[in-house]
Amino acid sequence: MKARLQNGFAILLILSFFGYALFSSLSRKQFLDNLLVYSGLFVFFIGFYWIAVQSRKKGIELFPKWLSLKTDIKPNLVAWLLAGLALRLVFLWDTPNLSQDFFRFIWDGHMLLNGYNPYLYLPDDIMANGVDFIPNATLLHASMGELSSGHYTNYPPFNQFFFAAAAFLGGKSVVMTVVWMRVFIIIAEILIFIYGIKLLRILGKPAELILLYYLNPFVMIELTGNLHWEGVMACLMLIGVYHFICYDRIKSPIYLGLGILLKLLPLMILPLLLKSLKWKKLILFFGILAAVLIAGFAPFLSSELFDKYSSSVGLWFNSFEFNASIYYLIRAIGYEIIGYNIIGTVGKILSIIILISILALAAFRKNQFPEFLLSSILFSFTIYLLLSTTVHPWYLTIPLLFSIFTKYRYVIVWSFLVFVSYSAYSNTEYQENLWWVAAEYLIVVGILIFELLSRKRNSILNNS
Repeated sequence: MKARLQNGFAILLILSFFGYALFSSLSRKQFLDNLLVYSGLFVFFIGFYWIAVQSRKKGIELFPKWLSLKTDIKPNLVAWLLAGLALRLVFLWDTPNLSQDFFRFIWDGHMLLNGYNPYLYLPDDIMANGVDFIPNATLLHASMGELSSGHYTNYPPFNQFFFAAAAFLGGKSVVMTVVWMRVFIIIAEILIFIYGIKLLRILGKPAELILLYYLNPFVMIELTGNLHWEGVMACLMLIGVYHFICYDRIKSPIYLGLGILLKLLPLMILPLLLKSLKWKKLILFFGILAAVLIAGFAPFLSSELFDKYSSSVGLWFNSFEFNASIYYLIRAIGYEIIGYNIIGTVGKILSIIILISILALAAFRKNQFPEFLLSSILFSFTIYLLLSTTVHPWYLTIPLLFSIFTKYRYVIVWSFLVFVSYSAYSNTEYQENLWWVAAEYLIVVGILIFELLSRKRNSILNNS
């Protein structure tokens, strides 16, 4: 049995290595080719997880004890950590093939390095005035796309710090700047692996559950491959939640604050924490959090910052639309009744519904208990995504990570199905195939409903 599992591990590692190498060579216009390779990588990922589960159940250590390097992490887990690292390094020197966002990251980084506030200047205006301080400015401006170059940056201060650090280390080379960004993201993924295991042990759950995130092709491709910083945000948020569950009211708000400064989304979970905080602890917790946020935004403060930054962030609710579910249904009804796109109105209403839903989860669930808190985080982000006007694949990072600490697995399926949204890039008009979108959400919502009903039924049976 041990030999078969070891051979299976080696075969899957080799196949995955070549699969990711092949994937990185494809363009996003090759949708069916990408989908086929992605599907194969998902099969290998399931195989990895099966081997991990079997080795734990059978009590088999597949690798020598020295691999643990005298830590409390078993050799098997160290091997999985190294396997995930090796597969991530396949992308190290590649520029992303499914996203062009990284061009704006590099642009913002050089803006900050040269003493310019990136929140106050449009790339289009900088180029019109004859920019001479940004390396490869013409390439970056042309490649980031009109949507990015014509709007103010919406990336929070801590994200800007990473952009500037990568630009400094990468110098005038676009490729080396990309490499450094990828190194930062990979380090965050390793920390997620370590802290994920720590949290799973507190919950009394098997450590190999972390592989559902760490070895997931979605994570490999969208975060390491495509340089989306949701992985770093997820890392900071996970560490913050871990310390919160461990009753460390000093470290927790610091890490959560840094997560908010990287992406604003961790703000959503703050109401869920209230039941666990008595007045003195609450004041301390939110005082530290506020101090972190103020310190992060302080270097960028100006009379124009709020207007320009809020207008950029607001576009995601009032103007942009991609891979949505409930919103697309409402939009279709709006076209039939009113005759035009009602996103400006519906986007605001859906945002209010999201807020009310999260407040309801905070008020009516027992979030002072870790299991309830973690599932409430999962449900909060699920509601947010189902009601959003824009759902890019990498938006699933947070719910995918926190789902592994719960009994729900619908996000694992979603992390596979969300890839069909890339069908929009297979045509020159970037037109979405709504049949793909419908299939994605019907399956995901169906599994979610099934899991919710199953948990409710099991709860009734256990209490009877």
